[in-house]
Amino acid sequence: MDDMWKKWMGKVLSAGLVSAVLLGGYTPADAAGKNIRVALFVDTGQGYRGVVPAVTLTTEKGMEVTLSGPQGKEKLPSLGGEDARFRVDEYHLIVAETGDWNQAQRVAQQMSQRKYEGSIQVAKRGGQTVYQVVSGTYGSYQIAANAAKTIAQATGQQPAVKGPLRLEAGRYGSLKEAQSWQEVFASSGISAYPVLVADNGKIAYAVWVGDEVSQDALNALAKKASAEVPGFSYKQASAQSYVVLKQDAFGSKNDTIWKYVFSPQVKLSVEPKKAGSTTVIGVVEREQRTYRGEMELSEYKGNLTLVNEVSMEEYLYGVVGSEMAPGWPIEALKAQAVLARTRAAGAGNKYGVANVSDTVYEQAYYGYTKESKDIREAVDETEGEVIYYKGKIAESLFYSNAGGMTADGTEVWGNPVPYLRPVMSDDTEPLEKANIWYQVSLNDGTLGYIRSDLVKMTGGKNAMGLRQAVVSTSSTNLRSGPSTAYHRVLSTLPTGAEVTIVTDAPEENAYSWTRGPYTPAEVAGMINANQTKSNAPRVSASLESLRVTERGPSGRVVEMEADGTRIAASSPDAHRSIFTQGASSLRSTLFDVEEMGTYTILGAGGKRTTYPAGGRSLQAVGADGYADSANGYSDEFLIYRGTDDWRVASKTQKFLFKGTGYGHGLGVSQYGAKGMAQSGYDYKEILQHYYQDVTIEE
Repeated sequence: MDDMWKKWMGKVLSAGLVSAVLLGGYTPADAAGKNIRVALFVDTGQGYRGVVPAVTLTTEKGMEVTLSGPQGKEKLPSLGGEDARFRVDEYHLIVAETGDWNQAQRVAQQMSQRKYEGSIQVAKRGGQTVYQVVSGTYGSYQIAANAAKTIAQATGQQPAVKGPLRLEAGRYGSLKEAQSWQEVFASSGISAYPVLVADNGKIAYAVWVGDEVSQDALNALAKKASAEVPGFSYKQASAQSYVVLKQDAFGSKNDTIWKYVFSPQVKLSVEPKKAGSTTVIGVVEREQRTYRGEMELSEYKGNLTLVNEVSMEEYLYGVVGSEMAPGWPIEALKAQAVLARTRAAGAGNKYGVANVSDTVYEQAYYGYTKESKDIREAVDETEGEVIYYKGKIAESLFYSNAGGMTADGTEVWGNPVPYLRPVMSDDTEPLEKANIWYQVSLNDGTLGYIRSDLVKMTGGKNAMGLRQAVVSTSSTNLRSGPSTAYHRVLSTLPTGAEVTIVTDAPEENAYSWTRGPYTPAEVAGMINANQTKSNAPRVSASLESLRVTERGPSGRVVEMEADGTRIAASSPDAHRSIFTQGASSLRSTLFDVEEMGTYTILGAGGKRTTYPAGGRSLQAVGADGYADSANGYSDEFLIYRGTDDWRVASKTQKFLFKGTGYGHGLGVSQYGAKGMAQSGYDYKEILQHYYQDVTIEE
């Protein structure tokens, strides 16, 4: 990264986005015309942490690869082909080696099913093709050996540890000549590879022999090689700037690609050769996304790291298209473009070798396929513009949906933000467009939810005036809430099953949501696992009460208690991640908790009984004096509150979370921006509604 870029990016921001950053801490500079470095794979111990053992890059017309290392910067000769794989030259495993392609595929699939990487490397042995299932790159022999044991237990294979120690068997005038000598070694059953070595300002071609893990193994290989292929003064390969060339299968045994196994002391820059007006490069391991700009590969902090370097405005094409949808009002897209540019301009050198990641730790960036004409227009028409507060770059904060009211800084991180105060937000479009579900009661008293298009009205009503219907499709799921993604299946109903419709409910959407109901044991488990203080009091599995005890200016949860004991959260916004079960967490802190097992019964003479009440069981008493448990054997039952208002209660305590909004709520609501744009506001008016006392300028 050049000095001008470092100066422009300013100070490094902390991952926590604390108050010092929110107030601005550096002088802004021109945000247009600069490159930004985006980490696609990186692990620095903070923010986004994601790495892979190998990266596969794809192009339309081929690629140009440049090596930068201790010997300087050199462009590597073209090897041909549109695709290539890249791996750091460290310890790795040969999980299986076979002449049977189908067997190699089975082992690779077995590895994948058990969440291990397994690519197929193609080699020659004694004139025959063999397929090696290769896994991992490891920083030491011991780490690789431990991985070999784990994989052996999981797959039944017997992985062999291979290493980066090799012998050099001469240097040659061309790649073709080096490959010819490689074949000589292969015909003798010795592993050998052509190698590109940076040497005094040029690229030399060498042949290196072996993949050894120790000096003793290297000495033994030297004796074997001298006997099988005499005439070479075998010496240990000692170059620092090099690329070992191997070949991998890419989809089929007849489709092989070069694998660049590069020195940990160098970095490789890969650019696609020009192909039409827009040239992109694909990353198979990043969900096969394609990107503008170039890719840089290196070992950083002990891991293979992939960085996409691209111009700021082209980066924003991908960001705006990832954060908002093409076809949204152009003024909303412009607002998002300014927000995204402001976020990038304030990112600093967060990841050491990169300014930002491509994830929501900063902002989503899913590459070229997310672009569209209107998104490029929104970026171009706001080129260079960022948000300032008192002459310094403001913190760019946005999220999906405010739930009707944006947050105050005290409700998110616990400290105020001078230019972000609660404002009304027109976010209801997702609710208005949501599909309808029915909350239904079955004949046996079971309560749950069914999609409205899966039932047919009979035209009848029960004694309480509730509509009656039948299930119109086979194997229809009855769920605990109105969504297929977040609510569990209670039972499966056949065609013709009779149901009584209690009420209509919108399908889970970006504006409104529910989670649960959860049992006391489930809630206690979440709290105990996710409280931030290790010495926080443990919550009993027989939890009876879960209540919000303090809300902030916008109504968001600031403090909560479980059985009267305060829940320890690192920040007010952290309450939504405390209540996480599996992959399902609360969407915002703008929520209520309904204690389904807590209710008050009004009896004769104004007598009131609140449940739970000392172990009493709730009973339904008929006119004939016959008493039975409410709703039979079902734990849940309905309470009529008048005027067609029904509440679902339970005989045992359960906790149901009901909320609005999606995200932390601080800054710009994307759905709110859409609503304002549809009402005729321009992008600056939108931004200055959510941001107070700021300016928007280049």
